[in-house]
Amino acid sequence: MTDVIFCQDLVKRYAGRDRNAVDGVTFAVAPGEALGVLGPNGAGKTTLIKMICGVTPPTAGQVALFGQPPSSARARRELAAVHQATPFDMMLSVRDNLRVAAGFRGLRWRDARDHVDRLLAAFDLADHAGHLAFTLSGGQHRRLQVVRALIRVPGLLVLDEPSSGMDVVGRRQVWQLLSEIRAEHGTATMWTSHNIDELERNCDRVMMLDHGRVLQSGSPQTLIGRFGQQILRLSPQRADQCAAIVAVAARFGFTGHCDAGTACLSRSAPRAAGGSAPANGRSSAGEILPDLLAALRGEQIAVRAVEIERASLEDVFVTLTSGGQRPWADAERSLG
Repeated sequence: MTDVIFCQDLVKRYAGRDRNAVDGVTFAVAPGEALGVLGPNGAGKTTLIKMICGVTPPTAGQVALFGQPPSSARARRELAAVHQATPFDMMLSVRDNLRVAAGFRGLRWRDARDHVDRLLAAFDLADHAGHLAFTLSGGQHRRLQVVRALIRVPGLLVLDEPSSGMDVVGRRQVWQLLSEIRAEHGTATMWTSHNIDELERNCDRVMMLDHGRVLQSGSPQTLIGRFGQQILRLSPQRADQCAAIVAVAARFGFTGHCDAGTACLSRSAPRAAGGSAPANGRSSAGEILPDLLAALRGEQIAVRAVEIERASLEDVFVTLTSGGQRPWADAERSLG
């Protein structure tokens, strides 16, 4: 099966810059897959999208959509994008803007109109169809951009900050509709967002970029399990035994401190050589917890409450992009 997106050793360097904006990026997106692209400002996300959309050519490397160059007729037909810029004529009505967009996509308005009406209703824009575009709120503009992109159901939908300016309800409407389109039509999606929760909730795989290079790629759960800080909070029956809990927990790879009579224990997810899972399979705090509690009982330390704090994708992102922690040796490894 042909990949929807295939990029190999992709490089983009702008004249006068001292480093590549995109530096040797390799990845693929399968039909129906949702890939999230996460990175700090200046990481190369927008440049990568421009090359995929055929807006700018790569300096080196290969990019293909559906097995063909981004400039091919099939790529142009199957690709739709929601960009950060608002592509509307503000002095035209919502419906007239969509009529123009349908023409650009090679659709006759009478064939597209019923589909457009359904999309407007799904995004609570039906009552605004006759309003001039400039009268819409920022969140309504973003929803209208998604409607515009979906006038023809695409094989690939590129979403650049799709929920920017939306309220919670609007954001969830977008998520729900995109999920339905993926399930029904097998549309692949490529998301960029500074809302990390959006990627964690909606993407099968997340690719983290920094300085134009891939830091890590994997499912949100895999990345969290591999790089997330694992937190345990143990409350002893006797507050004066908190320090003893911290000491016992150190035998199991935890560091910790006492806070108001509770032992706060943290442990980085261990990795074996080469980035694989630990050979003994005992990697998570939850898996180690029974042995830790048994050791505490052996020390006559009674624990009255246990709390496990789940790491988030945001925690992983901060860990990998702050303090110079950039594991380039793992850059091309896909965790699946």
